[in-house]
Amino acid sequence: MSILVKRYPWSANTNVHSETSFTTDNTSLSDLSPSEISRTNYSKPVRHLYLIRHGQYQRERSESDGHLTAKGQKQALYAANFLISQLPENVLFDSLTHSDMIRTRETATIIYKQLKLMNKIDIEYFSIDTDFREHNLLFGFLIEGNWHALKRDYFHLKKQFLKNNQTTFEIIVAHRNIIGHCIELLTMIQPDKSVAYNASITHIIVDERSVLIDYAYKHDFIPDELLTMWEIYLPIQENHHHEQQYVHSDINGIQGRERKGCCIRLFLSCFR
Repeated sequence: MSILVKRYPWSANTNVHSETSFTTDNTSLSDLSPSEISRTNYSKPVRHLYLIRHGQYQRERSESDGHLTAKGQKQALYAANFLISQLPENVLFDSLTHSDMIRTRETATIIYKQLKLMNKIDIEYFSIDTDFREHNLLFGFLIEGNWHALKRDYFHLKKQFLKNNQTTFEIIVAHRNIIGHCIELLTMIQPDKSVAYNASITHIIVDERSVLIDYAYKHDFIPDELLTMWEIYLPIQENHHHEQQYVHSDINGIQGRERKGCCIRLFLSCFR
C-alpha cells in the first residue's frame, strides 16, 4: 500500500502542525477528552502510535548506553500517566515496543508497570524492535534499511486492521533522533528538536489513506524541574591496572608460572 502523507506547515511555537487534525473541526486530539476521541475515531480503522523518547540516563564516556537516573524514572512515570489520560474509558493499549537499548527498556518497564496498575494494558511481553535503535544521521537510517522496515511495519494499516475495522493504540519507546527522522520523512519538514525532552511524546495517526502528526515532542505533562534533554556522564574513575594473576606451577622440577599462548610461542620457536 502506498502512503499518502499530508504535509502541513510546522508551528515553531507549539511544535505541532497548524492544521494537524484527524477530526472535522481542525482540533488536535490532545485537546479532546477521551470520550470525544472515542466518538471521533472509531468509525474507521486507525492506528494511534505514541512514540516516547526514553528518560534521562547516565553512562560512562566510553559507553553508548546506561541506566535511567532518578529523574529519568520519574519522567517515565509522568509519561505513563499522560498516556492513560489519552485513552477512552474501557480501552486498553494494544502493544508496547522499545529499541534494544537499556534506557528504552527501563523506560518501557516503568510505563508498563503503571499501565498495568491502572488496568490500561493487558499484554504479557514487550516487543523489541532493533530498527528503532538510535541513528544519529538520517543518511544511515535510510541506507541501512531501518526506515523501510518501520514504514512497512508501523506507518500503514495492516490487512487485519482493515478487515476487522480495528482501531489500535500502540506505544513505542525510542530515541530522539529516530523519532525526529520519522517525523521528517513522514512530513518532509524537519521538526524542532530543541524541545525533544526526555520522555516527550509524539502522537502519529495512521488511517487508510494518510499519516498525520497530531503533536510532536509533547512534554507539558512533565514538571519543569524534571525537564532534561541529555544524558549524564558518570565521573571518570582512575584506571587501576591490576597485574594479571598467574598460576604458579612446578612441572618436571621447573619453577614457573602458567602463561597464555605458550603453545603458540612454542610453535613459532620451531621456525627460528
